[in-house]
Amino acid sequence: MTDTSAVSNRTEKVDVGALLDSMSPEERKGIQGWYWYDWANQAYALTVMTVIAPQVMASLYNLATGTQSGDSFYAFVLTFSMIFVVATAPALGVIADKMPIKKKLLKWYTVVGILFTAVMGAAPYFGSQGYIVLAVMYTIGTIGFTGGNVIYYSFMPYLAPRKCQDHVSTWGYAYGFIGGSMILIFHLIVLLGTSWDTNFQMAIIFATSAIWWWGFGLQMFKWTPEPEIPSPMEWKGFKDATKVAYSQVYQTFKEIKRFKVLAFFLLAYLLFYDGVNTIAGMASAFGESVLRLDQSMNVLLLLTVNIVAIPMTI
Repeated sequence: MTDTSAVSNRTEKVDVGALLDSMSPEERKGIQGWYWYDWANQAYALTVMTVIAPQVMASLYNLATGTQSGDSFYAFVLTFSMIFVVATAPALGVIADKMPIKKKLLKWYTVVGILFTAVMGAAPYFGSQGYIVLAVMYTIGTIGFTGGNVIYYSFMPYLAPRKCQDHVSTWGYAYGFIGGSMILIFHLIVLLGTSWDTNFQMAIIFATSAIWWWGFGLQMFKWTPEPEIPSPMEWKGFKDATKVAYSQVYQTFKEIKRFKVLAFFLLAYLLFYDGVNTIAGMASAFGESVLRLDQSMNVLLLLTVNIVAIPMTI
């Protein structure tokens, strides 16, 4: 027998606009603050992590070693930072879900990411050791960015009704692509439209990326409230929180065996998403070391991809 109520629920058309309009001005402002954070941190995701840092690191490595294997060195640095994130992100997510400290955690990670983004611009001035300095700064900055994203994503279920989640997620992505494209256009102007020394251009690009991230990201800390967590756990220190977090992660892994479809989906998503991120992260370094592309051409190609993504996301 067909469950007609279930069919009706699946086929019912949801007026997302009406649901969002029914929210209070403070709630809508909270969503807007969440959007602006994606706009802000794409300065790191696109300019620093995808375009400039990989190419600069590969170039500094090639110059210091006399080889053309800078892309391999960058891949090693990226892998190391991602392993750290993978090891800590599940526990970080548990802490964020169990304790009302999402905004505090996000601020910590954001400040770390911004500070180390700003100082990356000094790396070329260290001469033959520049690639090592940049690798260290980049690793810590990437941990700040990706760790902050774990917390940032955990806000979404609390921002709007469940039927609006796709809408909110989509516009968050769109804001990110728009913000990232705008700051990258400015950086392309710095590269092509100024006669400044290359090292000074890099310093300006990294510094303005940090300023962009903090300036627009500040709206989330001002407008988006700390989510109300049912039955929150009390913060008893870092050691206790870590113990609780990893025990919960272990329990989740034990229970997921009962949900084979979900387990396969998560595995497939991990492989797919990691593959996409690897291509994006390695594109600039590959262009520098293997294709020998001019830096401005590298920026222009990746900017084009990002701009195309805006309407496609919406």
